[in-house]
Amino acid sequence: MRSAIHTVDYLVLIGYLLLMAGVGAYFMRYMHGGTDFLKGGNRVEWWVAGLASFMSGFSVWTFTGGAGFAYRNGVIGISLMLLAVPAFFIGWLVFAKLWRRSRVATVVEYIRSRFGDGTHKTFSWMTAPSQLMFGSVKLFALSSFISIATGVPVEYLIIVCGAVILLYTVLGGYWAVCFTDMFQFMFLFPVACVLMVLSLIDVGGVGGFVEKAPAGFTNPFAGEYGWLFLAAYTVSQTVGYNNFGNAQRYFCAPTESDARKISILCMVLFALGSLVFYLPPLIARVTMPELATAANGLQQPTEAAYISMGVRLLPPGLVGVLLAAMLASSMASLSTINHVVTGIVAKDLYQGYFRRDATDTHMLTASRLASLLVGALMVLVALVFARGVTGIFTLLFILESIFLLPLGLPLLYGFVVKRGPWWSAVFAYGVGASTSLVVNFYLNRYLGWHLNETYLIGIPAVTTTIAFFIPVLLFKPSGEFAGRVAEFFRRLGTPIDPAKELGEVGMSGRGQLAIVGKVTTGIGLACFLMLFANSSGRELIITLIYSTVTTLIGLGFVLAGRTPGAARRAEAEAAAGVPGAELRVKE
Repeated sequence: MRSAIHTVDYLVLIGYLLLMAGVGAYFMRYMHGGTDFLKGGNRVEWWVAGLASFMSGFSVWTFTGGAGFAYRNGVIGISLMLLAVPAFFIGWLVFAKLWRRSRVATVVEYIRSRFGDGTHKTFSWMTAPSQLMFGSVKLFALSSFISIATGVPVEYLIIVCGAVILLYTVLGGYWAVCFTDMFQFMFLFPVACVLMVLSLIDVGGVGGFVEKAPAGFTNPFAGEYGWLFLAAYTVSQTVGYNNFGNAQRYFCAPTESDARKISILCMVLFALGSLVFYLPPLIARVTMPELATAANGLQQPTEAAYISMGVRLLPPGLVGVLLAAMLASSMASLSTINHVVTGIVAKDLYQGYFRRDATDTHMLTASRLASLLVGALMVLVALVFARGVTGIFTLLFILESIFLLPLGLPLLYGFVVKRGPWWSAVFAYGVGASTSLVVNFYLNRYLGWHLNETYLIGIPAVTTTIAFFIPVLLFKPSGEFAGRVAEFFRRLGTPIDPAKELGEVGMSGRGQLAIVGKVTTGIGLACFLMLFANSSGRELIITLIYSTVTTLIGLGFVLAGRTPGAARRAEAEAAAGVPGAELRVKE
């Protein structure tokens, strides 16, 4: 892979990392207290949070393990992303509004409100380490792949990528996390669209692909995966996209209507993304059949399908943009994990058990220190993995089957079920996690059953659900816990009052449009410099189209963010402290 990577591609990667670091420094000015750091004062616009949710919804695995799955198994690979659509539909229908009405700052804070201190302690100590482990595995996976592509030692990449993520999350908090995800989307989506179009042209269009594809390749049920896999994976996606990092997008939205708009935007983006990101590896099966046996440094050679199509079809400079885009997808996921764990450590553990009377200013400092600690631990564990761990993508999937479903399902059930004792969620987690360990390590490793992902997901989902609802059917809330549950559901039944509950305006909606537009325009204009690295007419045309489209998108955001006269007056009134002006600024 490295033979087609030029000096300009390395310069693009370096420029991208510097941009991400600069974003954190910029948003430092909006950090006035712990609420700003953890929730952005509930003032981050829904479209920014929606794009951030989309970006944090996948990682380099999408372009490696997921791409390899599509290359080997055919069009059913599209479901790896497409099934996020029903997951976000359920979020729009049920959970987006409920998360916002829960009025929490972290997912674990919700657990205390719904299930009490006993469950809160258990889930705090389980969620933080498990999410930290996910982050370390993803950081190592990302660095391993970029190392193979560029030749830079994996340890150096772990430290550099980890340091950049640390810099912008520690300085800029939730604002920086969301806006870096937004800028990463501007890096990722245009070049992915260019690669999809070039891939279709390369194979002779949709008709050429269907005609040349292997037998059964376009039939989603021709192989070992079928309806059961799709059903199990839908459950997994529903739990993942309505919990933890994505739940944070919901409860940090300005209003419950904005929270539901995040779901709608994600449905659209994941529907488009399933084609944009998975058509190239599917087409690679036709145009590059040798990938199945090519030695490229990866345990599964087919996991190079996506980047191989990029190297094959993209001109110099845009290969660097593609690598930066793959880097962006994982950095978005990693920064979200860092912020989720930071919230648990600072808000739920530190403030909850040691400094209940901590001021908002004190919590800002505590949150920054917690973010620094979490990021440093993530880097250190990733460096341990770099000393000899193999099968990293399999390890990531096993971790998800042990923690994601058993932890996530009880949390979602707790929103819609009022019955049950305080320990119902803990009991469900214990049963689900134990079942997953039995399937992964006894049935598959010891007995050699080789159960595929359908069973790794489906069996723990079923046992977790049964274990949650057995005590729900047998017991009613009682005593002090019954009062806690009644208060929680009273809060869920109370709509958000923006005039009373929103924090101060850190940056108006138009201001958020403007900054996205300015940075995107800058990215587009900088991309014109890549024309000097192109030699053929084809390369010049592709680079020119990409740079022009990116610049025009940025200018569109800039124009949308221009402040009309009435809004300028409202901003002036807000600065002068006129009552009610802050809400008019947002509008």
